[in-house]
Order: sequence, then structure tokens, then C-alpha cells
Amino acid sequence: MTFCSDCDLLVWETDLLADAAFISQTLISGTADLSDTTLTIASGNLLNSHVAADQVVVLRGSISGCFPIVSVDSATKLTISIVYEGWWDSGQGRTASRVGSAVGLNYAIRTFYPQRRLVADLLRRSVGIHSSDAEIVPSQIVNPQALQRANALGTLHMIYSALAGAADDPELLQERADRYQKMYRRELEGCAIELDTNNDGRVDAVRRPSVLCLRRG
Repeated sequence: MTFCSDCDLLVWETDLLADAAFISQTLISGTADLSDTTLTIASGNLLNSHVAADQVVVLRGSISGCFPIVSVDSATKLTISIVYEGWWDSGQGRTASRVGSAVGLNYAIRTFYPQRRLVADLLRRSVGIHSSDAEIVPSQIVNPQALQRANALGTLHMIYSALAGAADDPELLQERADRYQKMYRRELEGCAIELDTNNDGRVDAVRRPSVLCLRRG
């Protein structure tokens, strides 16, 4: 379980899945035709490739950019959108907005899931929740949205640190990595994780990084 998606990373870096392709995982790639918001791939199977909503497709050709996936409609079709004002506030009620129409586009659907998952695990550990905890499972975190921003910032720090480490001229990339690290740490200072430890539908405790605060006896 992670607290942010690949789509959430576009808030901070709109072309990230293209710029940092070599440290991402490519789920599927090839050529595709686009009609308004419907992308139809020429070959392959989106479902078998584990493509899902809130991932990102990178398009190159007469239409280029990184576009959020709104839904996977079949093995060969998915709905994508431009990022418009209000996109990030609409949650599951997002409506796809027209991207354009073109044929023979190159596409790739990539993910930073390994990086997002590692940061999510670190966030859980920072409030005393470990994968070995039998009594505290992810579904018992009442407010996972409170960790969304921290998960995204920590992931961006990891990505840009990796990019800097592989660059011939790493200075600007390292500055960006350092900036995201500072933002990540500041975000952690304000995080409060609400837990329902006994599955009774009520918050039993609030945990902050390195601090445990009980709300009920």
C-alpha cells in the first residue's frame, strides 16, 4: 500500500515520467491512436500489463507529454486526460478532459511504484507501524490521505537523488533532490496518523513521527 500515486507526482514535476524514464519501470509501450480522451493501443494487453487508473502515460509524436490515466476500459483502450484546474481536488470524481486526436503516437506507461512503496514503508515505520505488526494493518489507518503529500515528496527526493548520481553534471539535479528532502522533512513535522486499532470504527490513537499520543483509554 502506498499513500500517493504516480499521477500525484505530476503535481510537482509535469514531465517526470519522461525525464526519469531510466529509473522507472515500464509496464507497456508501443504505438497508439488517440481520439479526444480515448487511447487505443496497436498491440499488447493493458490488463495483463497491470495498467491501472492514476498511473501515467507518456506520449510522443504530434501530441507529446505526460497524461494521467483516468480509467482502463479494456485490454486495448484507456481513458486519459489533460491536467486541468481542480483536477487534484476532485479525487475519484475526476472527469477526463480532451487531450486531442492523433494516430501513430509512441506511448509508454511507466511507474515509480518501487520508490513510492519504499517511502510508504518508511512513513509507516516512522510512526511505529511495521510490516510485521499483526495488530495494525493498512486498512486501520483512518486518514491515509494525511500521508499523501509526504509520500510524494519523499519519492521525488529518491528519484532526483538517483538522477543526480547518474548525471555527468549533477549539481542542478542534486539541488532539486535536496529541496524535496527538506520539503519532505517539513511535511513530516505536521503529519498525524489516526489509527483504529481494534476495528470498532473509532480512532483509538494518533501517532506522529517518533511520538505516540493516545486519544482513548
